[in-house]
Amino acid sequence: MVRSPEAGASDGGCAEARPSAGAAAGTALVTGAASGIGLAVARLLLEEGWRVLLADADAAALAALRDDPALADAARAQLLRLDVTDEAAVARAVQDIPADRPLKAVVNSAGIGHNLPFEQTSVELLRRIVDVNLVGTFIVCQAAARAMRAAGGGAIVNISSGSGLRANAGRAAYGASKAAVEMLSKVMAVELAPLGIRVNTVAPGPIETPLVARMHGEADRRAALATVPLRRYGRPQDVARAVAFLLDERSSSFVSGETLCVDGGFAAAGAFVHPASG
Repeated sequence: MVRSPEAGASDGGCAEARPSAGAAAGTALVTGAASGIGLAVARLLLEEGWRVLLADADAAALAALRDDPALADAARAQLLRLDVTDEAAVARAVQDIPADRPLKAVVNSAGIGHNLPFEQTSVELLRRIVDVNLVGTFIVCQAAARAMRAAGGGAIVNISSGSGLRANAGRAAYGASKAAVEMLSKVMAVELAPLGIRVNTVAPGPIETPLVARMHGEADRRAALATVPLRRYGRPQDVARAVAFLLDERSSSFVSGETLCVDGGFAAAGAFVHPASG
C-alpha cells in the first residue's frame, strides 16, 4: 500500500458492489477514514471502483490498517496522515492527487465530540470541537471545490449528525458544530452548483462507532434505544451505503443541498431530553 511520508473486508451482508459512475476516472478523499464511518465509507468506495485517499490525524489508527486486505491495492488505496484544521497540509494533499485520477468525490467524516452539559462545557472545548468539525470541514471543502472546478465537477458529502438537527442534552458544542456543517453544506450546494459540484450531508443517528462509544454512557444508550423507532444502533456500513448513493452520479445526479438521515427514524421521533450521564 502507498503511504504518505508523514504518515477489512467489507460488510458480509453487502450485495456485490457495482462500479460507481465516475469512480473509474476519479479519486475519492475520505477524512476520518481510519475508523468508524470513515473507514466503512472508504472500504465501500474501493469496492465500487474508486481510487481512495484515506486521511486521518491518528497515525496509530492508520498504522493499524497496514495489513487490512481490503486496502491491499496500492494503486487504489493510499493512507495519509492529515490534520483537517491545517490549511496548508490539506492544500498539499489535494494538489498531490494524480491528474489522471482527479478528485471527484469528498467525504468529510473527521470529527470529535464530548458529552457534557452546557454549563460544564468550557470555551476551550467548544473552540476545539468547532475547529475540527466545522472549520476542518470548511478547509477540506474549499480545497476540494477548487480542484473539482478544474476537473469539471464532483460530489461532496459532509457527515453531520442527528445532534445537529435535534437538541440532544449534553451536545451543546457537538450539536452546534454539526448544525453549522448542515448550513455550510447548503450554502455550498447553492454556490457550487454552476460548477457541476453537488453537496449533500448525511446525518447519522446512534451508530456503533468509536466516537459514539466514548460519548454514549449507559443512560444515553437506554435513551437511544427507547427513542429510535427501529430500537437499535446502526452500523457504519448503513451510513456508508447512503454516502455512496449521494456520490454516484447515476443514482443522485439531481440531488444537492439535501440531508439524508440514517438514524432508524430518530429524527422523526424525538431527541434525548434528559441530561446525559455515564
